Amino acid sequence: MSTMQDLRTGLAPFDALCRAVDRLTAFLSALGTVLILGVMLLITVDVIGRGAFAAPIAGVPEMVAMSILAIVFLQIANTTAQGKLTRSDALLGVLARRSPRLAEGMDALLHGAGAVLLAILVSAFHPQFLRSYGRGEMVGTVGQFLAPIWPVHGIVLLGAALMLLVFALRALALAIRALRGVSA
Repeated sequence: MSTMQDLRTGLAPFDALCRAVDRLTAFLSALGTVLILGVMLLITVDVIGRGAFAAPIAGVPEMVAMSILAIVFLQIANTTAQGKLTRSDALLGVLARRSPRLAEGMDALLHGAGAVLLAILVSAFHPQFLRSYGRGEMVGTVGQFLAPIWPVHGIVLLGAALMLLVFALRALALAIRALRGVSA
């Protein structure tokens, strides 16, 4: 599977949009990496606090659980944009050797299906984000630790919407390449 940079179409505005989306997904992925480091630091400090001082940090399990969800959705669009999302492409590999244009056309259909699935996810999750934000929903235990859940829901919504955009751009790029016969 090729990266967005590898899927140049020769249409300057479209290719520029793909590069901009690539940069945005890379930035969010880097934020996800920083969050991973923060979670590792939080867990380390909590373990030291528990063992050495019998004073754990309140809410670490909740913060770690929310962070894992946020990390996944911060990084998944970039994973897709870089062509690193796990998939089985044995059929596409055989097709690419025999008919590269047909393989890119079929890949465009598969990416289009991915875009449709992500559109369903975004439309289904959007009301949940609005509800959690509007109601000020919290996670944790009253009196010990409470944190708002809406920021994580917002990250999920943003990550899914960006992944939808990546799938759609990849589908368009592959369709353009298949129709125009752009060599891989």
